[in-house]
Amino acid sequence: MDTPGGHAEIRSFCRICNAMCGIVVSVEGDRVLQVRGDPDHPLSRGYTCPKGRLLPAFHHDPHRLGHPTMGERGSLAQASWDALLDDLAGRLGALIAEHGPDSVGVYLASGSAFDANGRRAAHRFMHRLGSQQTYTATTIDTPSKPLVAELVGGWSGLTPVWDHERSTLLVLIGSNPVVSHGHSNAIPDPVSRLREHRARGGEVWVLDPRRTETAALADRHLATRPGTDHHVLGHLVRELLIDGADEDYLATHATGVAALRAAVEPFGAAAVAAATGVGPEDLAALVAAVRRHGRVGALTGTGVSMGAAANVAEWFLWALHVVTGS
Repeated sequence: MDTPGGHAEIRSFCRICNAMCGIVVSVEGDRVLQVRGDPDHPLSRGYTCPKGRLLPAFHHDPHRLGHPTMGERGSLAQASWDALLDDLAGRLGALIAEHGPDSVGVYLASGSAFDANGRRAAHRFMHRLGSQQTYTATTIDTPSKPLVAELVGGWSGLTPVWDHERSTLLVLIGSNPVVSHGHSNAIPDPVSRLREHRARGGEVWVLDPRRTETAALADRHLATRPGTDHHVLGHLVRELLIDGADEDYLATHATGVAALRAAVEPFGAAAVAAATGVGPEDLAALVAAVRRHGRVGALTGTGVSMGAAANVAEWFLWALHVVTGS
């Protein structure tokens, strides 16, 4: 819409992270004047982070690359698209002729998720080359998530999310959504949502070596040693299989429960306390919280997915959701 000042205001959404907060962009001609939160957006409700509000500065930064360049490192000069594409095709052709199509790789970062045509073109390009070397923010930052989702749920695209409207217990493990707005799942307007969750009677537990901004808003913070979160998750599953599991759900929907019981048997309280630095009384309180709420929303972040035991931790996370019928 046009404003009395002569500039236009356009509703859009921020593409910096997967929270995709609604924004109102003030523009005058080709100039972006301001970005602010859209108060009518049903998820972000007017919230934006500093990165979103600084989009005009990114857009008009004098160092932004707005045209093709060619040359040697340190002596790049502006070039035409025809010249650049011809040069690139020649270099790629020579590389493939000598080393095969898998000598060419592509990395599609988080921003590509909001560029449907660009991402599709990149996949088509790699398919036509015959290369299998396609990497993404998921395969680099968090390969445990699609791997375990496929092993347990049958499809790599399954992702646990927080049902903030109906859940009563949220456990965040190696994740700081107040800053990151979520990992493979989005939490727009995170501070308000966490406060609203607790005001409705919900609980928030954070497992993280550091007292993060999210931990400061939680009911309980358990300071685990880095890389030991799978011990806590294994302990939770072990104790719930003893008392607190949704046996009807397991009987109807799960297979391999006996193998799971055997896998988590070593994760007793004493062993887990020694490994993680979390006291037995704190572990017992976490188990009691899950039993008290019956179901749980548990999410891991890069603090887990970039660790050496990421696959085990993610598998136990799925097991926790299944065992509680969540």
